[in-house]
Amino acid sequence: MGTLLLMLPGLGDALATGPILDGIQRRGEKVDVLTMLAAVAEYARALPMVDHVEHFDLHAGRSGALGAAQRLRRRRYDVSILPFPATRWEYHALAIAIGAKRLVTHEYGGTAQFLDGLSRHTIVKLRGGHRAAENARLARAIGLEGSTAYLVPDSWRSRPRNGLLGIHSGTMRYKGNEVRRWPVERFAELVDRNVAVNRSVRIFIGPHEAEDELVFARFRENPTVEFIRTDLAGAARALSECEVFAANDAGFAHLASGLGVKTVVLFGMTDPRRLQPLGPSIVVRPTSCPPCHDEGLRTFDCVLNIGYRCMRDDLTTDAAQAAVERAFAGPVNDFMPAESGPFRLYGRARDAAIELATTEADNASQRSALHSDIASGS
Repeated sequence: MGTLLLMLPGLGDALATGPILDGIQRRGEKVDVLTMLAAVAEYARALPMVDHVEHFDLHAGRSGALGAAQRLRRRRYDVSILPFPATRWEYHALAIAIGAKRLVTHEYGGTAQFLDGLSRHTIVKLRGGHRAAENARLARAIGLEGSTAYLVPDSWRSRPRNGLLGIHSGTMRYKGNEVRRWPVERFAELVDRNVAVNRSVRIFIGPHEAEDELVFARFRENPTVEFIRTDLAGAARALSECEVFAANDAGFAHLASGLGVKTVVLFGMTDPRRLQPLGPSIVVRPTSCPPCHDEGLRTFDCVLNIGYRCMRDDLTTDAAQAAVERAFAGPVNDFMPAESGPFRLYGRARDAAIELATTEADNASQRSALHSDIASGS
């Protein structure tokens, strides 16, 4: 009995489930979590409201997912929550296989919506806006009231050091994520510029940055440059000591901002309105090319076929360094997420004015039905 949260995508998306996790914690309850990425499993295990983490390896094939579903099915959950983004129909099939009494998710259409119809469900329409705002609406639809913020374990925090810059050049290598990275050579130029003005620099090396480490190798003998290669908890503590952090739009940028570090985030094809880290963050996106990332597609593709010019050419070292200087110069305001806005899904542009959210009356009805089902044990 109880609640299961399917934290299937990457670390940034796991952090965006903060409103759901906080709502569960405020209600004095516990939640089980299903993950398929090691970093997300480590994050979930460190959270006080998480009771059990079931993990399978994304790259090990379907047998791992099926085994996890079988084990979780025996736990007989009242509710399973599939947070945003869950555009892949396989996520919904996995949730159905686990067999909770009710599935709570967003309305994605297509095969995902057909699968959702095979179970008792609470469906919330997408409205655009920030990913955490989508999850906050999902939480409210089932009676959870949590803050729209990232939850980061207190044990992952340390005292910041003035003049320390953190750098992370990578992102998760899955379904083409790496194409949205700023060139690693530009990150090396950023290190050069900050070392030249007597700042200390920490270069964070993740599991997918072996090639990047070769580019940074020339800094190994520099006493003001430190390389950080450790588990997620250790990396988070080293990260929280930085005064400023610069990175791609990826999980580590969200973690940094959630830790309260002034974070400079380099954007290209993805949309800051949807993805800017919550907390003290600055977006660098100087390109005139509009964001073209589609929430529902399986790969990252340059819509105009211009070789990801937004990141490769338009985002210069000068632009990134200017944002770093701004962050070192003084306070950075916390980003306030938009509640709704335009977005792309399955090859079509959508607008919140058309894709209306469920009304509060609908939500109240869904909450009443959910609570009645759980109370009656049906």
